[in-house]
This record gives sequence, structure tokens and C-alpha cells, in this order.
Amino acid sequence: MSWLTQLSCAWQKTQLQRPELASMFTKPVAKQWVAIDCEMTGLNPKNHHLLSVAAIHINDNTIDTGNGMHIVCRPPVMPDRDTIVIHGLRTADVEHGMSYDEMLALLLPFIGNRPIVGFCTSLDTAFLNPLVKRYMGTALPNEVIDLRHLYSRRMSGQTQGLSSQAQHLTNILAHYNIPDLGAHDAYNDAIMTAMAFLHVR
Repeated sequence: MSWLTQLSCAWQKTQLQRPELASMFTKPVAKQWVAIDCEMTGLNPKNHHLLSVAAIHINDNTIDTGNGMHIVCRPPVMPDRDTIVIHGLRTADVEHGMSYDEMLALLLPFIGNRPIVGFCTSLDTAFLNPLVKRYMGTALPNEVIDLRHLYSRRMSGQTQGLSSQAQHLTNILAHYNIPDLGAHDAYNDAIMTAMAFLHVR
């Protein structure tokens, strides 16, 4: 962790409004990560809403699927039929889901101080961070690792047209012969991201 990152983390901790989450700002244990994936009603954080989030611990070379977390949330606006065909979550699935605060009360201690691994993490954090900031006073302090960037660096100079291939998780899975469990399900995507990360890291 660079001095600049440490300084930023220290400043963020001063904004923390929930002392029970102070451990999120401590130094992470080596070779421990958390894979995260979110499903949303669309791709614009200003107009769309979080529907579900999944998180799975990665401990060295092991994915702890037995203790994973998959939470369906109750958005302020129900999903419309155009997006239901993508994420598969209907009004009946989410109207009795958790509130965002209830979800974060479970998710944030589960994330802890682990670096976050995801695919296209900038999108997930764009939806999560405004909710997190309202809940605990500051955005997620965790290091964030985007599988796309990791794969691009790993394969730099070895693959033609890599920039477009790295935009799709299915291409990375195929490269490492990882089974495709089915996209647009937060828990499946988190597992597949975790499996790909173990190959790419």
C-alpha cells in the first residue's frame, strides 16, 4: 500500500460514522480477497438501481463458496420488463428484498478489509459507493482489483485484439477453460470472477 493510499484511507476513517466497521480500514491479510458482483436495473447509477449483490471470499487458492453471500435488494423503483430479460429479477423477486441499509449491514462486515475483486468493478462501485457513503459516512476504503485490467496486463503482447476480448468475462473464462455458469446472476458471476482471478493473478 503506497503512502498516498494510506493517507487517503486515514482521511476516510475520520469520516466513518459507524465505529463497528473500523476494521475495514486496517491492513488486509495477505492472499485474502473478496469477489463481488452486482445486478442493477441499468448501467447509469444516476437513473438506475441496485437489485442484488453477491460476495465470496477467496483464501489463497481456495474459493469459499460454502460461506458466500447473495442478497436481493428492494429498489426504490421496480425493474421494468425490458431489463428483467437480462437479470431475471422480477418485481415479485425484489419487492420483499432487503433495504439497502439492511444489505450493507451484512455485506460490509463480510467484505471487511479484503481487497475487492470484480469484473468491470468501476460499475459495481459506482452503484455501491453512494449507498455505502450514506450508510457509514465514507466510500469503500478497500483496494479494488478489476479482472479486465489484470487480464490485459497479464496477456499484453500475447493476444491479438485483446482490448475487446478483455471486455467480456466469457472470453476470459474460455481462455482458461473455466465453465460458464451463466451470466447476469450475481452469485454465479462472483464465482466465475473468483475462478478467473485465481488463474490470472
